[in-house]
Amino acid sequence: MAIIGTLTYEFQVSLPLIAQFTFKGDASSYAFLTASMGLGAALGGIAFASRKGITPSKLISASLFFGLFVLTAAFMPSLLVTCLVMVVVGICSINFSSLGNSILQLESSPQMRGRVMSFWSVAFLGSTTIGGPIVGWFAEVVGARWGLALGGLAALVAAALGAVTLRNVQTGKMIMDGPEKKSA
Repeated sequence: MAIIGTLTYEFQVSLPLIAQFTFKGDASSYAFLTASMGLGAALGGIAFASRKGITPSKLISASLFFGLFVLTAAFMPSLLVTCLVMVVVGICSINFSSLGNSILQLESSPQMRGRVMSFWSVAFLGSTTIGGPIVGWFAEVVGARWGLALGGLAALVAAALGAVTLRNVQTGKMIMDGPEKKSA
């Protein structure tokens, strides 16, 4: 979550650069991009509000799709098509953040929940202050599209790390559960 918070949720840095330098637009172009993402987030919030079966594997999938659609948005040929993809980015964004928040709250013991959520806030929301200058510098050196693409790649890396970690945890549980079940 810290990786995605640091590098993917830097839309306030990357989208103005895309609007101005990629599409030669102005403030209204940036507003169109952010409004499109906001529309997607609102639609996603409504769609995911009553979701059941929250699992870590769904969080990994959410990170994967979030990264793929951010990457897709980074390389769209026109402002209009980019805005359409940004609607899907908004849906994926709210899906990822709501899944992460829910999993942390459901899996935390009640006496530790406040502490866990404060770490979530620091890792997920507070890390954007670190990532902003990094993404801005990267976009300046390599190009505006690559500033946004860096966030997509970061979400894909986070998904891969999550998948490996989940596999290792499940394998560890199987190894630990195996001998206990045989002896019982």
